[in-house]
Amino acid sequence: MKRKRNNGIAGRAFPVLLAAGILALVLDCTGYGGSGSQMADAGMNSYGSNPYGGGEFGATQGGVQDMGLARELVANGRVPPPEAFTVEGMFSEHDLPLSGPACERLLCLRAAMGVAPDLDGEISGWLQVGLSSTIDPATYTRPSLTVVATVDVSGSMGWGYSTGDRQYPTPGAITRSLLLDIAGQLDARDRIAIVTYGSSVHTPLDFTSGAAHDTVDAAIEALGTAGSTNMEAGLQRAYYLARSAETVTDQVRVLLFTDVQPNVGATTGTEFERLAADGAGDGIGLTVFGVGLGLGQAVMNHMVHLRDGNAFSLFDFDDVDELMEDDWPWLVSPIAYDLSVAFNPAFAFQVADAYGFPGEQEDDTAEFDVATVFLSRRKGALLLRLVPKELQPISGLSAAGRLAYTTLTGESVNQDLQVLYPAGAPDERGMLFEQPSVGKVVALAVLVSGMKAAAEVYAGDRGEAVGIMQAVTDRIRLDATALDDPALQPEVELAEDLLDLMEQDAPQGDLYGLP
Repeated sequence: MKRKRNNGIAGRAFPVLLAAGILALVLDCTGYGGSGSQMADAGMNSYGSNPYGGGEFGATQGGVQDMGLARELVANGRVPPPEAFTVEGMFSEHDLPLSGPACERLLCLRAAMGVAPDLDGEISGWLQVGLSSTIDPATYTRPSLTVVATVDVSGSMGWGYSTGDRQYPTPGAITRSLLLDIAGQLDARDRIAIVTYGSSVHTPLDFTSGAAHDTVDAAIEALGTAGSTNMEAGLQRAYYLARSAETVTDQVRVLLFTDVQPNVGATTGTEFERLAADGAGDGIGLTVFGVGLGLGQAVMNHMVHLRDGNAFSLFDFDDVDELMEDDWPWLVSPIAYDLSVAFNPAFAFQVADAYGFPGEQEDDTAEFDVATVFLSRRKGALLLRLVPKELQPISGLSAAGRLAYTTLTGESVNQDLQVLYPAGAPDERGMLFEQPSVGKVVALAVLVSGMKAAAEVYAGDRGEAVGIMQAVTDRIRLDATALDDPALQPEVELAEDLLDLMEQDAPQGDLYGLP
């Protein structure tokens, strides 16, 4: 099954809202106001931006960029572990555009609102922040790169999988193919070094011009499997090289190729999070390419929610081709840092949940953060759910907030916003959305959070897990029908397949160590 790049819950009924309407967003920026108004970003003409011409390009939050492991495990008859379900990964697979006035800046932030029950049936207001860009991909020039390719050559990278009629290439073979493709995209502006780690750490290629393709390719072709998995030592060497590199390129980035299953040295997500945080503090980006059905998603999730971090999962050679076509060079192209969404509802309301924000967010705050926004072929989304504190009608919702971020040149950008609730009539399911994308984003957020909840209880109470998944499946079926969006059909099938597996008492977990 390929990665899909789409352009106490059980048994509760969805209530009908008797008096509800759509939520309009009024923004105090660039002279625009009213429902669906634009939020403008800081422009950088060197990116080939075209503020007033034609359509827009995409942008997405950093962190995990797909739901590949969950999809692949379900396709192979296994219930994924909870950490395989990430809302930001699902959002990044879909194009989630918000319309509005022309954008004047490189990063275009818009917002729109809706009303819908959550999976429990609680009436909620939903605020989508949409991410897009004014760059022209035809004239865009990516930043020059100093790359430290850090390659796991441990024994697990030589895996072969036999899963019924499907035969997978080894993680090592996928890594070699992807690394050759990336190296082929480098040029004289760039430099690349290669670090390998297994039982020991080596530097088979010191910093070399990106134009020296024969030299770089020969070093990649010579890589082979060797020993256990001391990922900590490999990353320490990689960050040492990155810090010692002369500052002659726009960016310095560690590219980590691994199944993320360390078994020597540091092994926990928290330990690797600290290592990545130290590198990010020194201006070194991190992209993790997780390979194989034994992918350690939990550790990977910890590593890539930080500044300049992202991650992609790959399982066969088609995934390599798809990633290079869809995500290069956008995966090495940040356009904003430290995006914060601060939202203060009126005293009778509160923010109940946040979706699509990578990493752990504080439970008792109305401010949510995204460390990095990258360019992308797809337009990204962030989502907040707002609810009354007590028995207040949802129609009384109002709030004031602010979006803030920093451009690559260090400029601080702030935009004020206000949420109002005008009159309107929801449908028979209690749903009304200012723009279709809001309905789709809500559907995806409810789907992924519900699947994760089911996976969390599956080991201890399979009956409860099945009940949750039945509610999740019913909800996404209805949402897909109501929204009439073909990109939601694969998600319906994913939910149905996962429900079937849970009803059949399928095993749970990745395929690490299995033949």
